[in-house]
Amino acid sequence: MISEQMDAEFHEVANEIAKNSPYQRKESEERTMMTVHEMGDLLGIKKTDRYWLLHKGFFKTKVVLGKTWIDIASFEKWYANQVKYKKINGEEPGKELKAWSYSPQELAQELGVTDSVLYDILKRENIETVTVDYWKRIPKDSFDKWYVSQSRYRTRADREKDLAAEAATITMPEMARLLGTTRSTVYSILDNPNYKEFFDFVVIADKKRITKESFQRFLDGQDRYHLDARIEYSEVAAEENMALADFRRKKLFKSGIRRGNGNKNYLTRAEAAMLAKVSKPTIDYWANKGHYTIVKIGELVRIPRAEFEDWLNYRENIEEK
Repeated sequence: MISEQMDAEFHEVANEIAKNSPYQRKESEERTMMTVHEMGDLLGIKKTDRYWLLHKGFFKTKVVLGKTWIDIASFEKWYANQVKYKKINGEEPGKELKAWSYSPQELAQELGVTDSVLYDILKRENIETVTVDYWKRIPKDSFDKWYVSQSRYRTRADREKDLAAEAATITMPEMARLLGTTRSTVYSILDNPNYKEFFDFVVIADKKRITKESFQRFLDGQDRYHLDARIEYSEVAAEENMALADFRRKKLFKSGIRRGNGNKNYLTRAEAAMLAKVSKPTIDYWANKGHYTIVKIGELVRIPRAEFEDWLNYRENIEEK
């Protein structure tokens, strides 16, 4: 019992002496410098690349007894602001760089465009870029400022949000396909005072679209245009058979001569020219400009009557203005 008490007192005195001794062992301080060789091993690069980085002045250095040492804090700062070199065992490079900037490839993927289109956007829109160790970067605040100023290009997140709105709308070309007509005719329909009140529009990704609900309202509110254009095309095909039979029987077709067909849905070029009081070449010119559709089946050339009449009405309204 006495022995145990003496041992405890002895250890207490020994600890007190060690605590106050000027020769006590100190914990090793954290290293602040490393050799060029250690830096190379850390990045897994050879001697040439090690000294290339050293002479580029990326790090703070100190020469002691002819040997170059690299400041570890400056190395870590450089490492967090570049993406070319990666530690063999350690965190990914460019942590700080990625926090304040994008690479062109990242933005191209985000906007859903090719790299070449992205570079064209950067140049055309004069978006600020910076060069970091020969690599082009786009500051996030610069990109964000441009992005909110336009609506043509959409990020991945915004494109996902647009899907629901797009599902409830159609484009003008889609409307043209649904009606079996041209875009020009669709625009004349949308500008027509008799039809304007039917349509509601929304703008998605800088493109004007028509709500499906209002398009259905247009279909229900008039009887000139219909969804199933195939019925009218089969009518033209039937007319072709009749005309060819007539040609074989009576040989009435001569080069350049066409008869009126009395069809309520289609006009011949001659009928269209007479209706518009212009020449047949003008009829062809208007068709080539996309103002209405030209339907060709065999020898026959026909023009949808509704499209042509709407084009004339649209043209007259423009001339009056």
